[in-house]
Amino acid sequence: MTLIRLAIRNTRRQTRRTIYTGLAIGIAVAALTFLDAYLRGALESMVNSFTRLDAGHVKILPAEAVKKSRPLSPEEAMRDISRLLEIVNSTPGVISSTPRIKFPVLLDKSNGSIPAVGVGISPLGEENFMQLGQFIIQGKMMSDSSYGVVLGAELAADLGKTVGDELFMVARDAFGGLGPGLYTICGISKTGVGMVDRKMFYLPLPAAQEQLALEDAATEVVCRLENGLESAEGIASQMNESLKRAGFDHISAVPWQQQFALFQMISMVGLAKFLMMFLLAIIALTTVINTVLMSVMERTREIGALRALGFDRGFVLRMILAESLVVGMLGTIFGIILGIGVATFFHYVGIDLSGSLSKIDFPIRPIIYPHPVLLTAIQSAIFGLIVSLIAAWYPARKAVRLDPAQALRTN
Repeated sequence: MTLIRLAIRNTRRQTRRTIYTGLAIGIAVAALTFLDAYLRGALESMVNSFTRLDAGHVKILPAEAVKKSRPLSPEEAMRDISRLLEIVNSTPGVISSTPRIKFPVLLDKSNGSIPAVGVGISPLGEENFMQLGQFIIQGKMMSDSSYGVVLGAELAADLGKTVGDELFMVARDAFGGLGPGLYTICGISKTGVGMVDRKMFYLPLPAAQEQLALEDAATEVVCRLENGLESAEGIASQMNESLKRAGFDHISAVPWQQQFALFQMISMVGLAKFLMMFLLAIIALTTVINTVLMSVMERTREIGALRALGFDRGFVLRMILAESLVVGMLGTIFGIILGIGVATFFHYVGIDLSGSLSKIDFPIRPIIYPHPVLLTAIQSAIFGLIVSLIAAWYPARKAVRLDPAQALRTN
């Protein structure tokens, strides 16, 4: 208790320096707190957008396509899709599933053609997944039996097309030939996801199967699970066993977290957080080491007097560490309050990144809502206290090595 009182008293002797040191730690902690909340919000947005618009909770794919990010060619499509859907839907925990066909196309434009990605979907089946109808800003949703298409808003603008216009496309079919197709634009959608609005259009699954000569076939099947994201890996494993028993050896059920594009993005988020934490630690350590070292040098005679009075090196070491810890605790509390406060504000307001995310080829909504949680505050508190102790270690070691007699003669 004496050591703590002495540490608190010493922090009051140089109030301005104490405030500067506490602010250095506090700002680093606040930045880390906000960064953690921001990355959590960004990751949630990525997962929600990715699973809704692309991955589902589990996706059924040809085994050789699991690590591919490009659309599959028609020759790689899964056949006998009706029987495959029966197996998938009979798996416990699966609420619904729907097949899709993604394929590269060339779309006719007045002065040439542009590449795009067509997605053959079942409008009724997608009600539990992307719910495309919610994003339509002009026109209406197509039906299963129609030859209508829904274009992304940016793609429609690039083509100079609007609702009611005809859309001519050319795509390679399952026999390697170039099959033409003529459709009517029945709707224009705006999801807010740059990749989708800029490159994709949607057409009924039967029309896509006819265009590509893929009867009873699809390039993927997405599944929605009763227990959501948490149960994906276990149910995917059950599906793989069932598919192998049924003779679908070349097909794999892949949970959302193992799908290639999302796995890459999660890894990038983790790396970004580590690098930012390392950078903040370096900045805070540099500042705190400097101020604590100055404080130790100014108290050389006092430290010598303590040693002459019989206090051992361990006491001096603990005293300086305790001083830094007291300042670190104050700075950490300030930083957590500031960081959580700012993150909470933006959690409700959102951070609009439309300009920077519009060109990214990944299905993520452009407005990020930071998500602070209790773990965020705990991690930041540990970070602040560890930085305080590490920063004080070198000055403390320097202090305990002082010769008492020489220290007493120092001005």
